[in-house]
Amino acid sequence: MAAKLIGALITTAVVAVGSYHFWYELGDMVWPSRDVIVAEITLDNRCDFRDYVFVVRDLNTGKYATFHGGRAKLRTVERNRVAVEFAPKYRDVDYHSVARPVRKNMTMITNCGRPRPFSNVSWFG
Repeated sequence: MAAKLIGALITTAVVAVGSYHFWYELGDMVWPSRDVIVAEITLDNRCDFRDYVFVVRDLNTGKYATFHGGRAKLRTVERNRVAVEFAPKYRDVDYHSVARPVRKNMTMITNCGRPRPFSNVSWFG
């Protein structure tokens, strides 16, 4: 009896974590129709660089928008993934934020602080 209860709790926890982690992928499967939107993205810049150094890029289409006054407007499709990068004219340096599903109004954070201890480890080659 106790083993079944523990098994049920572990299964529930795995399903909950998996659903949270893959929430937007599940949304793409359940609601496949997506509208074209103009997303207004606010930049929370925690780096020593000016806002105009960064762009927000739609990873599905490759289109990007520059930040002016901490805001950028990007015409895209709902739930496409976007990430903050350095503008294309800065080819010698590289910065990529975590990709997020786009919404009509959202805030993206840039953090150029020290990397976490294991963030530079190449685990698979």
